[in-house]
Amino acid sequence: MVKKMIVFSGAMLALMFVFWSIFITNGKTLYFTLGIIALTISFHFTIRLVVAGIVDFNLKNHVDYTKRWFRSRGFERGLYKTLRVKKWKKYMPTARADDFSLKKHTFEEILMAGCQAEIAHEFCAISGFLSMFFAIPFGFWWVFLLTSFLGALYDCTFVMIQRFNRPRLMKIVKRKRRKLENQHKLTRIKEN
Repeated sequence: MVKKMIVFSGAMLALMFVFWSIFITNGKTLYFTLGIIALTISFHFTIRLVVAGIVDFNLKNHVDYTKRWFRSRGFERGLYKTLRVKKWKKYMPTARADDFSLKKHTFEEILMAGCQAEIAHEFCAISGFLSMFFAIPFGFWWVFLLTSFLGALYDCTFVMIQRFNRPRLMKIVKRKRRKLENQHKLTRIKEN
């Protein structure tokens, strides 16, 4: 998925140059506007790749999932039920599906990867509004505001998915931990 995002971002940047070349040739503002839209789309994909890369480089999927920030709030369960997260989450893309593979990782590792993904998407939602600075030289503030808002909403869906999945994963991890502790107790009792 990451490679596709890189290619798409590059394609949008190239498209921007194509539209602006046409604009310079014939002077129709439609092509200038289409160039701005292509630039904005490229920016949003690029900023998400950069932010996710920085988060990944710094955290390396070793996030303390017991921290207060990652705990479920009382309203969340009802909100996710109302928004039907369980129904649509399976249709959302995963940038690095291997990080969430039960064949390759423990439930605890998947929890940590989910927390990291949540952090990355939260930062992406905020950093997408940096595109508003393009309004200074180009105008079209509404394009930059609209795409920033839509990008933030899109990132929030991934935050919701991580927060929706976390309570179940926490239960599984706690159950496995208790089972392991009980096995250790039994082993110590047998040794004595």
